[in-house]
Amino acid sequence: MLETRVTLKGMITIQHRLLVAASLAGVLSAAPASQGQDAADAQLATIKQYCSGCHNDKAKIGGASFQGVTAASVAQNPELFEKAVRKLRGRVMPPPGAKQPDAKAVDSLVAWLEDSLDKLPNQAYITDSQVLHRLNRKEYENAIHDLLLVAVNGADLLPPDDTAQGYDNISSALQVSPSFIEQYVLAAHTIAMTALGKRDSRPQGWTFRAAPGNQLTHNPGLPLGTRGGILAKVDLPADGEYRINIADMATHIWGNGMEYENPLVVTVDNKVVYQTVIGGEEDMKLYDQVQSGALDRVNARLKNIKFQSTAGPHKIGVTFRRQSFAESDDQLQMFAPGGGQDRSYRVSSFQLLGPFDVTGLSSTPSRDRIFTCNPEKDKSKTPDVCAKEIFSTLAKRAYRRPVTNDDIAELMQYYADGVKQGGFESGIRQGITGMLASPFFLYRGDRVPAGLKPGEKYAITDIELASKLSFFLWNSIPDQELLDVAGKNKLSDPGMLNKQVLRMLADPRSKTLASNFVFEWLDMNRLNEVVPDTDVFPYASGRLDPRQDFRTELALFVDSIFRDDRSVVDLLRASHTYVNERLALQYGLTDVKGDEFRRVELKDSARWGLLGKGAILMAAAYPNRTSPVLRGKFILTSLEGVPPANPPPNVPTLNDKDIGTTKALTVRELMAKHRASPACSSCHAVMDPLGFALENFDATGMWRDKDRFAGTMIDSAGELPDGTKINGPDDLRKALLRRPDQFVQTFVEALLTYSMGRTREYYDMPTVRRIVRDAAAKDYKFSAIVEAVVNTEQFRMRRVPQPEPVQSARR
Repeated sequence: MLETRVTLKGMITIQHRLLVAASLAGVLSAAPASQGQDAADAQLATIKQYCSGCHNDKAKIGGASFQGVTAASVAQNPELFEKAVRKLRGRVMPPPGAKQPDAKAVDSLVAWLEDSLDKLPNQAYITDSQVLHRLNRKEYENAIHDLLLVAVNGADLLPPDDTAQGYDNISSALQVSPSFIEQYVLAAHTIAMTALGKRDSRPQGWTFRAAPGNQLTHNPGLPLGTRGGILAKVDLPADGEYRINIADMATHIWGNGMEYENPLVVTVDNKVVYQTVIGGEEDMKLYDQVQSGALDRVNARLKNIKFQSTAGPHKIGVTFRRQSFAESDDQLQMFAPGGGQDRSYRVSSFQLLGPFDVTGLSSTPSRDRIFTCNPEKDKSKTPDVCAKEIFSTLAKRAYRRPVTNDDIAELMQYYADGVKQGGFESGIRQGITGMLASPFFLYRGDRVPAGLKPGEKYAITDIELASKLSFFLWNSIPDQELLDVAGKNKLSDPGMLNKQVLRMLADPRSKTLASNFVFEWLDMNRLNEVVPDTDVFPYASGRLDPRQDFRTELALFVDSIFRDDRSVVDLLRASHTYVNERLALQYGLTDVKGDEFRRVELKDSARWGLLGKGAILMAAAYPNRTSPVLRGKFILTSLEGVPPANPPPNVPTLNDKDIGTTKALTVRELMAKHRASPACSSCHAVMDPLGFALENFDATGMWRDKDRFAGTMIDSAGELPDGTKINGPDDLRKALLRRPDQFVQTFVEALLTYSMGRTREYYDMPTVRRIVRDAAAKDYKFSAIVEAVVNTEQFRMRRVPQPEPVQSARR
């Protein structure tokens, strides 16, 4: 059984204090005594001159005091000095307007503090408390697919995951309540039913809805020669008849929009099973002759569409045959970028029902994966023997370790119950349900080796390392090769570990690093909350909402950097991206056609790197306007690793009426009064210049030279705290690239947090800095950083829990 370890926080033992004292002596004696003391005195003088005016025992601004600071203070309060280093590195302290040291003095102080902090003996970064790590939704989805070849949507089956520091894979945040357990059991039952199918399946229903867009171009995955529509992927439970009902398209009593023919087709696995025509001359006659009954007659063609299908995964498409593209006949141009014929219909949704008249249960990928032994085909084996063979194969991957006799015995109990209800397949279904609801599948943890004393550190086993590695790089369970290497106790060998890391990074499953890790690092969940205002941005809202295209572009762009093993600094400066026609028009590109995303080289340098991506620009904006504050905060937090302080309470929002004029104002003019407040000015002086540099991008990421409401040219000029003047995205990027190690450090912090599955703490920073220094010699290549992360003690080591101190009773 897995052991739940005891959390030990805030306890500094006598032994630790002695180690700190010894380390400090080592730090100060590493150089000749006089030189070391002179260097320390010089840095302490800098702190006294530029920091102690605000951070003293009386003012204690920000809760920090450097009054009377000595060289020993660094070892006595490392958390405080890590915070100071972060602020100094980000050049946000001393604050703008205060007396500033020159750049060399700041660099020298940072180097001295970091060197002192890095030499302190601190093993707190080696976890000595292990909360059992539950699979989150995404891990659950991927694990089910890799185990059973069944595609599931975690959001439909499981409750939302809590997050910590922006990540949804932090063990301490993934708590479980009784309602969670019930949902996991129900999910396991549903998945087992889907994986095996059911010969006596009853009719059920699925509803599929269209993504935003006008459906004028080809939808990838549907047959060539079609436009728009919906491509649905579904696992059908049995062979039989299925029926489709398409949402009404004729919805206007006067027949508006019915002038043109829209030939509609329904496909199953790219084969046409039904076709009809909506609109055109014949339908217009219906409106003239039948009048009120015309809508029902037209929409009746979209109902009760029957087809035969086998069980298993299928692709069902409802789309239109592509006709010649024509501009709109209306006098006013449509809002959609690129224009187009606005009489073209779109498929908004359709419903799939079935199976009716079940005829059997065909072979499916998931059934083939499960039934490695079948007593009906192999008469030499009894059903019980086959069941044990099936469970042994599946449980090894599901539990991410060699299975025991007890594991199989438990699953065979589920199997026996199922056999009583419906025979061999019912027993296998029950056993898989039990397997997917087992704590050994739903949780990750490690065992404490016997014979170790409290506080001793130890390496996790190769099997545990394999699981940790696969959930880090693939967000899923280990494959057979990784389990085999771990089973031979070879994975912990440095050469083999690095070999497996490179193999896993080259595997398509590593795309989760781009689509999951990066989206959480950059806080792309906010994109869900920013729904473009239809009145302000009719060209990028409603059916023209570009957010899903933005997400796809960002994932493809980041994955290309990772997969090509480029320097992670290229995330800021790469000159390519991925666009389809809709996104290309949003970016002002006119030579890209169709819905399929393709790689393009960007001639406009303003679009290079993360700063030019629509997902970043829209997530750091409001639905109806830009926000230099949000964009500046994003750059400080996600790219520079220096989160600004929380705003003071009761900060007023921007309001035209506060300015005392009815004239339309630019965002810069609206913020002028806001920044005048002394309580706000210090932070805004840091954030606003960064955000204003991106002001030429509107809230939907479209470039503009003029504010269309105020009628004035966009002013993107600003001055950074160190006096650097910038004007526009190119200057901002150059300013960030002057110190690439700062961006890399932020990236490494995020990646280490994601890999550990726990919140990052101040005592992790020496490890982060070491990784950055070592990666610099390899031009910060992505693989070099990943290899360094998986070789850290945070990733591979644990400590034996120590007993909680006994609290004496108060008298």
